[in-house]
Amino acid sequence: MSASPKAPKWEYRVIHINVDNQTPPQPPDPQVASQKMGGALSPEFITREFPQVYGPNQQAQAPPKHPAEQLQHFLNLLGQEGWEMTTTAQVGQLLMFFFKRPLPQALSKTTAEEAASGENGLA
Repeated sequence: MSASPKAPKWEYRVIHINVDNQTPPQPPDPQVASQKMGGALSPEFITREFPQVYGPNQQAQAPPKHPAEQLQHFLNLLGQEGWEMTTTAQVGQLLMFFFKRPLPQALSKTTAEEAASGENGLA
């Protein structure tokens, strides 16, 4: 009898995105950030301590990217890591993205060896 082919093993990743169709993207505003923290940090302090986000050069450079462009960039990064998006589902305000990729050989072998020897506590 010939050996049957092994079933593929998969690694999964789930990412969620908060969906808010009511608010268009806005540039970072130190006044808004201060208000969100109940005034614990002044807008001046926030601007001075986080110039890469709130500094005058940052605000003048480019408006925030459209959410579709941000998502495209994010999905391309995951694709470069070998993740394939298999489906999406909305749960309340959360948009869930499901990805899979083949389980790396070394991890697959280790898991199989542990299961066979009972090291994982399931035997």
